[in-house]
Amino acid sequence: MDFLQVGEIFVAGKIIGVGCVAVPLRVHDRIADLAGEQSDCFHQPRREWLVFEGGAVLHLSKGVPLHLQCSTTENLKSLAEFQTGFRYMRLARSFWFAGIAFAAGCTAIGSSQYAERFGTPEPRERVVERLPAGDIDYWRDVKPIVENRCVVCHACYDAPCQLKMSSIEGIERGASKAKVYVSTRRKAAPTTRLFQDAHSVAAWREQGFFPVLNEYPQSKLANRDASVMYRILQLKEDHPLPNAQILPDSFDLSLDRKQFCTQAENFDKFSKDHPLWGMPYALPAMPADEQDVLMRWIEQGATYEARKPLAKENLDQIEYWEQFLNGDSLKQQLMSRYIYEHLYLAHLYFSEIPTIRFFKVVRSATPPGEPIQLIATRRPFNDPGVARVYYRIQQDLGSIVEKTHMPYRLDEQRMQRWETLFIDRTYEVTALPSYDEKEASNPFRTFEQLPVSSRYKFMLDEAEYTIMGFIKGSGLPWSGGVERDQ
Repeated sequence: MDFLQVGEIFVAGKIIGVGCVAVPLRVHDRIADLAGEQSDCFHQPRREWLVFEGGAVLHLSKGVPLHLQCSTTENLKSLAEFQTGFRYMRLARSFWFAGIAFAAGCTAIGSSQYAERFGTPEPRERVVERLPAGDIDYWRDVKPIVENRCVVCHACYDAPCQLKMSSIEGIERGASKAKVYVSTRRKAAPTTRLFQDAHSVAAWREQGFFPVLNEYPQSKLANRDASVMYRILQLKEDHPLPNAQILPDSFDLSLDRKQFCTQAENFDKFSKDHPLWGMPYALPAMPADEQDVLMRWIEQGATYEARKPLAKENLDQIEYWEQFLNGDSLKQQLMSRYIYEHLYLAHLYFSEIPTIRFFKVVRSATPPGEPIQLIATRRPFNDPGVARVYYRIQQDLGSIVEKTHMPYRLDEQRMQRWETLFIDRTYEVTALPSYDEKEASNPFRTFEQLPVSSRYKFMLDEAEYTIMGFIKGSGLPWSGGVERDQ
């Protein structure tokens, strides 16, 4: 391999259009002094490259890997030309640094390798009208295993790598390297709430989520090799937990542990660095029959049939409650806003129906009888941006887990109670309150026209739910204090 000397820095390797480069902080100052031409590659915020034949050095201010994408393919090298990547070594003193930047499993290079093997990846929806006879059925075969072994970690607001396996939509969405809760964050991060902030696999890819299932053209080989889910299950099978009472120090079980959100294209490096980190993490492997079901499902393309529609008895209850929540009088509208802003995290259920299903109350731009047009704001009191808000009942599609489960009963007794508290009382609502943030964030001002005793009794009726809102609400990670509404 050829070495190019640039001042005190030695660089080795070649790049094929995309770079992911990391530089030690103490090397940074020397690189920052070097001059070079502007590259066609970019990253936000934009940074300059120092470009030379067959390679490039990125000016970094921190030793954190960045992923960059080229806007042109003008000078792409063939994959065979790629050697081992970049290495930066400081020789001016008695120490040097090696193997920092391009590792063999760098995502950019891995992507090119996978594209050569399997073709061009594209986000895809996996729902099918009917599964072929003999195929693994997600609802019957896969979901019970996932709920038993996976969702205990991959279901909460801060699921590792934002991989929420509590629904098939969460598995399709995939994972993200962006952390939900960061104690040093000073500004609000974009929200990435499943079923709210994007509604298709392609839309989640635009928000930076990467797949854990194969999105290259379908084949059994691609479905195995290009699936993080398959390979991380296989890793556990190949490297089971050591037969010891205490786990090795390589397992970090702290609440604020560093996340390693590997992609299929760099999984070889991940498995080499962390051979014991197969899933379930730090837990025994799945039984062979359950492992076989999951891996066969992934091999067949992780396809699934659409959910069965709700039973008529549920639809009738939804219609009944939506009529109640969407009265036209100012008194009714203010009551409904009060109920929504207190119950938006609740798992509502109709106790008069034998088969329990859970629902959410949501804000919609469309009235009852029409498809829900969700109003997705960061907080429940943010300006909805429409002249009239409608409060709708929507099925909760995720697995129910204790960490976020706050059940709330809806029945005839509940409706009569709310009518007594908010409708039958003699008082006047002269105007609906503003959604101005300073006012809307203060419930004492927002709902001052509602009788104080009615508000008090509403919260006291379900005191446990009220307290659970502070304990299980989205503003509190299990590892720290208030951080981000997610």
